[in-house]
Amino acid sequence: MIRRGPRGALLAALVVSLLSVLGVVVLRTDEPAVRRPVAVDPTAPTGPSTTPTTTIPSAPSTSPSSPATTTAPPPPAVLPAELRAALEGRLADPRFDGAQVGVSVRIEGLGELASGDDVALLPASNQKLLTAMAALEVLGPETTLTTEVRAVGPVQDGVVAGDLVLVGGGDPSLLLHGPHSLDGLAAQLRARGVSRVAGSLVGDESRHDVARKAPGWLDFHVPDQIGPLSALAVDGNRLRRDAAYLADPLLGNLELFQEALATQGITVAGDLRRGLAPPGSTVLAAARSQPVATLVGGMLRTSDNFTAELLLREVGRRSTGEGSTPAGAAAADDVARSLGAEWVGVTADGSGLSRQDRRSAGEWRRLLDAARRSPWFEAVLVGLPVAGRTGTLEGRFGGTPAEGILRAKTGSIIEGRALSGYLETAGGRAVTFSVVSNGGCPSCTEAAIDDLLVVVAADRS
Repeated sequence: MIRRGPRGALLAALVVSLLSVLGVVVLRTDEPAVRRPVAVDPTAPTGPSTTPTTTIPSAPSTSPSSPATTTAPPPPAVLPAELRAALEGRLADPRFDGAQVGVSVRIEGLGELASGDDVALLPASNQKLLTAMAALEVLGPETTLTTEVRAVGPVQDGVVAGDLVLVGGGDPSLLLHGPHSLDGLAAQLRARGVSRVAGSLVGDESRHDVARKAPGWLDFHVPDQIGPLSALAVDGNRLRRDAAYLADPLLGNLELFQEALATQGITVAGDLRRGLAPPGSTVLAAARSQPVATLVGGMLRTSDNFTAELLLREVGRRSTGEGSTPAGAAAADDVARSLGAEWVGVTADGSGLSRQDRRSAGEWRRLLDAARRSPWFEAVLVGLPVAGRTGTLEGRFGGTPAEGILRAKTGSIIEGRALSGYLETAGGRAVTFSVVSNGGCPSCTEAAIDDLLVVVAADRS
């Protein structure tokens, strides 16, 4: 942890140097480095590239040695003096003044630079790393989430004799307009010859619970940062900001669906209400989401809060039968532990908005290293923003040795900043890192974090 008052950069540098001697900034070599090739983003344009590519070399063999072979342990890794001095100088940056900072940077062959790496801090949107991995592990990369329209009773001469039920599938990507939308569902019904609903228009959001917020959210989060949660969501439930909609988006979304039906010439005789699709009801239309791997990639790249929360609830439903935030959080923690990560912090939501989330930089770095061994690792890597190029990192690291090389999840809340991910040094060493900062001047610490990682990226050791 770095926590300094205003006594100036000179004193800070002396303190950090002393702490380095005493072991507060330490070099750890107890974990093997794991390396793996980077995937090519399937959404990128084809053809010759004029920009450098990101490469993370493949993992070394882990097969056991022959019983007859005795191998001497390798000598302890040592950070080159020039690199150590440069990193300690970055840690003493006065822009970190007044902040708690956790740093865990593991460089292949050189061990781990760690400072305050065991202090549990607010992770901000780094929380989405856990959500992404849990979704890929529990739901599977190819799984899709389906919104259905079901008829209760027979359909004769274009008339649904009973109710028409819009069943939420926990899909965070359903829109009001476009191919994957309420308009599209209404068009499917018209194509099947439906012209009238004799009963009511019913909304079924029973796939998840009806809590509209996650534990630890602040009052302004809904609707400023995220829409109210529901398994039956349209445009991320950010279509309206009135109190009635924020308390119960289901009925508002049903109104939108009724309008979409009317555009197709389909009338509804009954009222709009919530309910359940009974067993035996007939599917008349369906909208399937993109695969989970694609949803995860978009969530990581743009830091989509709503997608993170619905995916976490879906993880809970698949793991325990309960589509709730607490169930999803518990299941996500189980995934982290099953990957072999040391996991002792607090998971309260899927997006990182919750002020109850607490996790150390060391935990995030170890989770990222553990993820390399998973079959879905490429989906995480491809989804992460690329420094100076894509997503929430498009405007950072431009013109530095990290541009195009560093892939990481950003985190930004009022109280702090975070950045965790992967890069390769100029010398070809694979790096896994996490830097989390709470307090101080967040915009200042963000710039200091970037400068620290540029030093790592530029190293030719």
